[in-house]
Amino acid sequence: MRLRRDILLFGTVAIVAVTVGWWLLANRPGAAIEAFQHEQRQLAESRRSRLPSADAFRATVCASSTCVAVEAGGLTFIFGAGSGAAEGVARLGLMHPAIDALLLPDLRLETVEGLPAIARASTQAGRAGTLTVFGPPGVVPVVDGTNLMVSGTERTRLTVASEGEDQGQAGRVLFDSGVVAIRGFGAAERGASRVYRVDFNGRSLILAGCLVEAAEIVNAARDASSPALVSLVGSRKLTGVETQCLDLDDLVQAVRQMQIPLAVVVPADPALDQVVAVAAWRELVSSAGLSAVELGGMGATVDLASGTPRFSQDPVR
Repeated sequence: MRLRRDILLFGTVAIVAVTVGWWLLANRPGAAIEAFQHEQRQLAESRRSRLPSADAFRATVCASSTCVAVEAGGLTFIFGAGSGAAEGVARLGLMHPAIDALLLPDLRLETVEGLPAIARASTQAGRAGTLTVFGPPGVVPVVDGTNLMVSGTERTRLTVASEGEDQGQAGRVLFDSGVVAIRGFGAAERGASRVYRVDFNGRSLILAGCLVEAAEIVNAARDASSPALVSLVGSRKLTGVETQCLDLDDLVQAVRQMQIPLAVVVPADPALDQVVAVAAWRELVSSAGLSAVELGGMGATVDLASGTPRFSQDPVR
């Protein structure tokens, strides 16, 4: 019994000593400053510009407006250029000199107002050449206007990409590196929206903006292998009126029709930052009756590198 008491006493003394020592270390002069500096170094390191790895294939929602950063086969593409897009891409560590292209789904102000900021951020990241832009009919004056806004202050200018012929339901080949290919669907007329499909390593990622039609998502998914989808949507059920954006119910029907394994819904809703709005959207998505449909906000990531598309929501990645 005496030995047991001695052991217990020794254990108690040891715990107290460690606790007191930790407290003294944490509260010594300058400890708070050192802790803050350490945290800031870790944050800066996480945001350091980096090139995606050759086997990476993922898409991350990078702003509360239209912005999805796509990493595929060592290349980087930015889908949409809404307000805050440049900051969001930088936060992910992807604002590097070698961004391969911007993909604009439509020409609404909410989709393109971040173009000047992206041009400036590209210059600051070390880019000296032009940055290619893909977009629906009418994109040329938008790009010209952006170049006028940044002329004289930035080296990086935007240029509209030349595109291949329209192949009907098979879409239009926009980009092909031999490893990564991008096709565009829809947007035959001025003011229309375009769906993009990024193909890499036998897998496909479909990107759809607010103004897209469900039929174009169906076309994009038609011959794709186990595709994942990221789409901006609206909802008549939440607003009580018709929305200019693709309605969630219509997107769900397209997902069901094409048996898309994973569809990430990004609400085109300026009130999404409100707790009540997020809860309402979450309930709406869960009531859709498809486990393949996920609600995603800023920081939501779709990873296709391992075969089966995987979803995660990490706002501080």
